[in-house]
Amino acid sequence: MKTHFAPDRCAAVFAGGLCLLPLGLLADQLPPEKPGAAKTHVVFMGAELSIQREKKFYRVEDVVGSEFMIRVNQQEVFVPTRQRTTGLKVDYELKLSGTAVQLDGLEAGPGYTPANDPHLKFDRASGAAGGAMAVQMLAQGELFRADQAAVFGGRKDPNATEKEPDPVQVALDKVDEATRSMNLSRYNTGEQADIMQRELAAGNYDAMVVSFSISSPVELDDPYVVILFKFLEHDAKPGDEGMLIYAKAIDPIGSKPKYIRLLEGGLPRGFKYVDCQVHIYNHGREVATNASTNRVELTREEARQYILAEHIGANRGATLPASPVSGTLPRARRAELSLDQLNRTYYVKVSAEGMLLALYADEACSLLVDDPAMTRMLADVLYKPALVKGKPVEGVARLRFSAI
Repeated sequence: MKTHFAPDRCAAVFAGGLCLLPLGLLADQLPPEKPGAAKTHVVFMGAELSIQREKKFYRVEDVVGSEFMIRVNQQEVFVPTRQRTTGLKVDYELKLSGTAVQLDGLEAGPGYTPANDPHLKFDRASGAAGGAMAVQMLAQGELFRADQAAVFGGRKDPNATEKEPDPVQVALDKVDEATRSMNLSRYNTGEQADIMQRELAAGNYDAMVVSFSISSPVELDDPYVVILFKFLEHDAKPGDEGMLIYAKAIDPIGSKPKYIRLLEGGLPRGFKYVDCQVHIYNHGREVATNASTNRVELTREEARQYILAEHIGANRGATLPASPVSGTLPRARRAELSLDQLNRTYYVKVSAEGMLLALYADEACSLLVDDPAMTRMLADVLYKPALVKGKPVEGVARLRFSAI
C-alpha cells in the first residue's frame, strides 16, 4: 500500500499487524452467556500509531492539539505533526474496551479544498460579475447625468478652457470600458456556470471530508480522533491504495451528541475514494465505537475468558507474571479513589483463570489488606494470569491505579 500524509499534519509509513485470535473462533472459545447478563465490554479491531525516532518506533500516547506525545526514556516528547518527515506506523490489533462510543450519521468521501471547490469558484465569479454590473450601471448613471447637463446647461462651461474634456465623452468612455469588462468570460455568469458543471463532472477532488455526530454514555475528558482514509490515485491500479492519516485532539465528549466535520486537503487531484475508518481515543487508549471493525459485544465473564484465551495464545511457551489489564477499570470508579490510593502499590493474588483471590500490601503476600471496598474495586479489574512455559498458574500481580 502506498502511503500519504495529511498536509501540515504528518507523513506516514504504513504497516499492518495480524491479530492473534481470529474473531471467527471467539464464539467457540467463550462460555455460554448467562440469561440476562449485561454486555459490558466490546472486542474490536483497533489501531495503534507509532512514531519513528532514530530508527526506533515509539507508541503515540496522546495527541495534544496538533502534536503527538510519545515517551522516550520515560520522558514526554512532543512531535509536531507539521513535520512531514515524521515516520508514522499503523498496527492493527484486537482490543477490549469497557466503553462504547456512538457515531451517528458517519459520512466520509472525497471533497475539495476552498481554492479548488467548483461551487466556491462559481460563487466568487458570480460576485465578481455582480461587481462588474454595478460598475456598468454606475457608468450609465454618470452618462445620463452628463447628458442631461449638456441638454439643459450646455455641453461646456463657457469659462472652461478648450483642453478640459467633454463630460459626456468621459461618461461614454466609462460605459464602453464597463461593457467590455462585462463581455469577459470571468464576468459571464452563464459561462462560469458551464465551467462549474464541467469541473464537477471531472471530479478533480483534492481533499477528504469526514463528518459524524459523537456521544458517549461515559464522559471522554481527553479525547482525540484518528482518521485512516484510503484512496486510489488517478489511473492507479486496484489494490495500489494510498492512505492519509489524520489525527486531531477534540473537545470532551458526553451524552449529548456533538457534530464534528473534518476537511483535509493535499490529496492527489482526481483521486478515488476507497474506505475510511474513524478511531476514537481517550487518555491515549482507544475506545470502541458502533462503527468499529470486527465488533463483538461481551459480558464481563466473556471478556475475562477472552483475555485468558488471547493471553495463552499469544504467549505459547512463555513464563510471565500475572498482570492487570489496562483500561478495564471504568474511569468513573477511578474517580472514587484518593490520591494516596491512586499512587499506592497493591499486590493481587490472581488465580490461573485470571480471577482475584486476595489483596495484599506486600509482594510476599504476608500482609492481607482488610478493605472490602478496595477489594471489590480491584475485583472489577480484569487480569492476565501468570504463565509457566505457556501454562496458566496462580500468581501475584503488582498493581497501581495510576498506571492502569
